[in-house]
Amino acid sequence: MENALYIFIDESGNLDFSANGSKYYVFTATTTRKPLRNRFLLHKLRYQLLYDGIDLEYFHATEDLQDVRNSFFSIIKHYGDFQIDSVIAQKNKVHSSLYKETYQKRRKWITRTTGDEFYRINCQTLLQFIFRRYRYSNLDRIVVVLSSIFTKQRRSAIIKALKIYLKTHTNTPFSIYFHDGKADINCQIADYCCWAMAVKWERSELRPFEEIKDKVRSEFDIFRNGTTIHYPYNE
Repeated sequence: MENALYIFIDESGNLDFSANGSKYYVFTATTTRKPLRNRFLLHKLRYQLLYDGIDLEYFHATEDLQDVRNSFFSIIKHYGDFQIDSVIAQKNKVHSSLYKETYQKRRKWITRTTGDEFYRINCQTLLQFIFRRYRYSNLDRIVVVLSSIFTKQRRSAIIKALKIYLKTHTNTPFSIYFHDGKADINCQIADYCCWAMAVKWERSELRPFEEIKDKVRSEFDIFRNGTTIHYPYNE
C-alpha cells in the first residue's frame, strides 16, 4: 500500500442539457497515498454527532446540516495528505454530439442522451491533470474509486475512458471500482470537495471552497474557450 496511488472521483450535475438542467457538470478527484492517515478524526466526529442526537449514517454534503458541514471541513482542511483536481463543464457550451446518440430501431430513428463521449473527455482530462504530477513517481498500483451513483450505462462509459487513458499513459497496474459513498470515508471526502467546487461554480458560493482551496491543484473549465451558446440558462 505504501507505493499505491488512490484516486477517489465524484461528480455533481445532471445530464439535462437544457435550460432546466444544472448549469455545470463537475468532476472532482481527491488523490492520496495515505488513505488512512488521521481519518479516525472523521469517524470520531460522526460518533460525537450520534451522541449529540444527530442521526447521521454517513457524511453527504448536499444532505448534511450546515453545522455538520462546518465540522467536517474544519477537520479535512488540516489534512496534508490529499490533493484535489476538478474539471468543470459549462453545459450550454457542449455540442449535442458529445452526449446524444441516434440509432434505428424497427425502422424508426431514435435519439437518446447517453453522455458517453462527454464522460470520456472529462474523465480523461481529469486524469491528465493528476498524472502530470505523478508521472515519475514510484507507484506499484493505481486504485480508482468512483461514486456508485453512476448508472450501469454510465459506468461502462467511464470504465472504458479510464482504461484507455491508463493503459496508454502508464505501465502501472490499476484497479477501478464503484463504491457507495457510505462505504469509505475517503469517498465522503471526495463528495465534500466536489460539492464545494460545484456550489462555487453553480451559485457562486465561495465559503466551502475557501476551506479546501490550498489543496486544489487544478480547476479546469474545459469549455472555457467555447464561443457557441446552445441554449440560455434559466435565471
